Amino acid sequence: MARAKEVAEMQQDFRKECGDRKRRRASNYFPGDRVFVTTHYLSNAAKGRTTKFMPKRDGPYIILTQNSPTSYVIANPDNPNEPVGTYHVSALKVFKQDESATLVHTLRKRGRLRKTFTSGSSPRRSGRRRNQRGSL
Repeated sequence: MARAKEVAEMQQDFRKECGDRKRRRASNYFPGDRVFVTTHYLSNAAKGRTTKFMPKRDGPYIILTQNSPTSYVIANPDNPNEPVGTYHVSALKVFKQDESATLVHTLRKRGRLRKTFTSGSSPRRSGRRRNQRGSL
C-alpha cells in the first residue's frame, strides 16, 4: 500500500512539473502602478447594447496594496485614498502610456483604388451596354 502511494505522488509531481513548464508567471504589481481592469458586460437587447461593442477593459486604476500573492486592492486615480475593490491578477493588465503617440499606419479607405486616366485617354462611354468581355 505504501508503494502505491509513493508511485501516485511521484506521478502527481511529474504531471505538475510538465504543466508548469510553459505556464505564464503571475505579474507583480507595486503600489502606485497603473492597471486596466477586465470588464464583464452583459448584452441587453432592451437597451440596445451588445457586448461586442463594449470596452473589454476599464481604467486606468492605481494599485493600493497587495492582499495575497495573486490579489490586489485598486483605487480610482481621481480619489486614490478610497479603494474600489479587490481584483485577481488575471483581471489586471499593465497600463502602458506611450511617450510617442504617433500613428503606425495612415488611415485609408478600403477597397479598390480609383482608376486614373492619362491626359490623352478617357473612359469609354457608349450608349450600348457591354458584357465583361467587351462584346455587345
